[in-house]
Amino acid sequence: MPDKNPPPPLEFQVYDPERQELRVVVIHPPKRRYWVHILLFVVTIFTTLCVGAKLQYNFDHNLGAFAGDDGFWPWTWILQDWRRLWMGIPFSACLLGILTAHEFGHYIYCVRRGVYATLPFFIPAPTLVGTMGAFIRIRSPIRTRADLFDIGIAGPIAGFVVAVPVLFFSLMTAKPLSCVAANDGLMLGLPFVFKIAHWIMAASGNAVAAQFSLSTLYLPPTAIAAWFGMFATALNLIPGGQLDGGHIVFALRPRLHRPVSFVCIAALMVMSWKLWIGWLLWAVILRMTGERHPDVPHYPEPGKKRWVLGIAALAMLAVTFVAEPFPVKNPSDASTLQNVLEQFRKKRMNPTEDQTAAPTPSPCPSQ
Repeated sequence: MPDKNPPPPLEFQVYDPERQELRVVVIHPPKRRYWVHILLFVVTIFTTLCVGAKLQYNFDHNLGAFAGDDGFWPWTWILQDWRRLWMGIPFSACLLGILTAHEFGHYIYCVRRGVYATLPFFIPAPTLVGTMGAFIRIRSPIRTRADLFDIGIAGPIAGFVVAVPVLFFSLMTAKPLSCVAANDGLMLGLPFVFKIAHWIMAASGNAVAAQFSLSTLYLPPTAIAAWFGMFATALNLIPGGQLDGGHIVFALRPRLHRPVSFVCIAALMVMSWKLWIGWLLWAVILRMTGERHPDVPHYPEPGKKRWVLGIAALAMLAVTFVAEPFPVKNPSDASTLQNVLEQFRKKRMNPTEDQTAAPTPSPCPSQ
């Protein structure tokens, strides 16, 4: 479905950092392939419905949120009865609502600032939530640092604004955590914004929040959607590379972008060693994009109001970031770079030794 009335080509002033001068280029609007965006979105709806249905089933039956032998994609379980997909609607709607708000926050500001950008590409994938998120591609230069700042920060703010009410709604429907659910399946590390929301709910008179601590509550699937939305917000706000946080830093202080990116890389490497090996991947991503950034004229300055918003973005990062996304009770079982290398070393030294851990007896009383 191509555009019947495509927008006219636009002239852009592009800053050349080598010659330290502005040059004028003419950018023709990119062709929109709506069918690609629609197809990816429909497939992502299906994959998130599958995951959401299984999460809702486990919640209703007091099982661990990610318990079961289906892995991340409960295909077999869904194929047994397609009507189960209806159970996944709340999770899918909340998750895709957060992701759509984030990406359209970027897209709308691109339109307002006269920057060509694609519609969101959603990524269906065999993950805990059925997707790896979404992204847009910017297809033309960005005229000023103020435009770069506004486009960069609009996505995290929009996604956060949608994720917060989803979080509060989820806490209202939470229930006490059963012994089986507490010891069955993967655990999620909760960011500080969850604790703030729980405190507000308890202070406002919510009986469940007032009686039970956050760690003893079984959060519904919509809370996992809010968790992923907060986690994605935090990842995007990491102040380095081509992430939204990197755009914000470059817009406010271009000279700080490179050193701040390297500080973030070092911090992520340390966290991958002790907390979660996944931070190693993000360190590699920042290293690959840390020295590259869209060429934006250094003047005019973005203004003091955007510095205030930059501080707000830093606060948003602080309340949504979780250093250990998947905590475990036994530190030796943690998915850290240190443990992975140690297990590899032991396997090389004793290749015939059985590394399979003995099954742990359930601490829950038999029914």
